[in-house]
Amino acid sequence: ICKEMFETIRTFSNDVTAVSEAIKNFQLGNMVGKIRDLVKNIWRCLRLSALIRSFSLQVGKLIKWIIQLFKTASEKLSAVWGALAHAKDCLSDCVRHIAQAMHLCDKANDKSVTLIDTCEEIQTHLGNITKVNKSSIVSIKDLADGDEIRTAIELATNMDDIILAAIRKVVQMIKKVTEGFNNLPNVIKEGLPEDAGTSGDDPEPADVEDDVRLLNRCRGSIEKSNALTTVQASAEGFSDVKLKIGKCRDMITESRGFAESCNGTIESFMGVWTLEDAMSHLIEMMRLVKLGEMMKQFAQEIKRLIKANIAVMKAVMKKIQEIDFIPDDMDDVVDSIKDSIKGVEIDDIKDVGKKLGRFFKKKG
Repeated sequence: ICKEMFETIRTFSNDVTAVSEAIKNFQLGNMVGKIRDLVKNIWRCLRLSALIRSFSLQVGKLIKWIIQLFKTASEKLSAVWGALAHAKDCLSDCVRHIAQAMHLCDKANDKSVTLIDTCEEIQTHLGNITKVNKSSIVSIKDLADGDEIRTAIELATNMDDIILAAIRKVVQMIKKVTEGFNNLPNVIKEGLPEDAGTSGDDPEPADVEDDVRLLNRCRGSIEKSNALTTVQASAEGFSDVKLKIGKCRDMITESRGFAESCNGTIESFMGVWTLEDAMSHLIEMMRLVKLGEMMKQFAQEIKRLIKANIAVMKAVMKKIQEIDFIPDDMDDVVDSIKDSIKGVEIDDIKDVGKKLGRFFKKKG
């Protein structure tokens, strides 16, 4: 538009120049005809000059508007690039939180492997105690001081602490990504789809409600058991604990997978940016938030399940400590066991009896 207006002004200027030349070269002669032409030329010159002035004023306004537009666009683009730089800084900081969360998942996974093995050993020992053979004596020896059950409880408690630490790291990551996203101008967030950040491959939210309910029933059975049924109920309890810790391990593995996906998304976001790619990068930020939320939800369910497992193990420990399995006449018990088990020395049985008494006897 400015170009066309400048062309028009140039045409007007050329016409003014031609008219001015005609006035300047005016010669006296046939006065009537020449004066008429002179007046027409002067009038045309004035009219063209007014048009030139009017066009110039409008062009000036248009140019000022263009300058303001460039200035505003420059400020907006500076704000956009500044916000994107801040977003990159936020995501760069997330790398540290994700790495720590992955490390914590690995630690929790290692604890779960050891805990599963420990629960299997305790379950085997409790099963052996219900039998009357040489394995019973070995199992009683191994469980008499209660160290294995305490170790299992300690492992589960450590897992709970580790998962809590991992949740804190994930929450910090979500906070950082959200900070970077909220700082972005609305102009580049417009048009984001409602399901931005989700994927068709996303798993369903973790749900351990049925598992916790089963463990609570198991704990109830242990608490209601008597001297004859406590060992069997405890063995079944540790069988369930072993299975549920296995489920915890699977959920930890899936949570670590979320963290690995976060790393890949951050790497993509930290690449070269163009305004054309802005929408896809914004979706990547939303994806990070979604992955973090899934990881947090899984971790919270893992904690619920671990706490239910700990409650079962503590119930086993408490119930066994409350029941006096040892009759007053220990010699009768030893003789009875000796008659039933061939090849076991009486001194070994008496030694086991003393340990078993210390472990199972009610605390005074």
